[in-house]
Amino acid sequence: MASRISSIGMGVGALVGGVSRVVVAALHFPAIVGEQYPLALLPAVLGIVVGGIAGGTGRALLGAVVGAGLSMLFYLGSLPLAGLLAYFGTATLPALWEVLIAGAVPGAIGGAVGQIVTKRRGGAPVGKNV
Repeated sequence: MASRISSIGMGVGALVGGVSRVVVAALHFPAIVGEQYPLALLPAVLGIVVGGIAGGTGRALLGAVVGAGLSMLFYLGSLPLAGLLAYFGTATLPALWEVLIAGAVPGAIGGAVGQIVTKRRGGAPVGKNV
């Protein structure tokens, strides 16, 4: 069975994901919005990837679950570096629920938009077969 990737949902999820990740990073690493603003590219890219993949599912609930799962994987992968920054007092560690929300919300929004667009087009496929 071929699944559909919603390119519109992917774009919306990527946009919302990039913004949400930068917001979480700025809350816990204030220098990212000050003199070290190029560092904001890393969480933005991670948010774009997570939001794009999750929003591309084309379904709100599935997008939220995929977004939260991917977000948790990236969080666990970056935990050693974030812990080191917290140890030196440069940043604080974000709570797991903040990171899960930063992944689930873009996935849900992107998936919902993809679902709405598919219904408005009369069930016509949006995106490519995989």
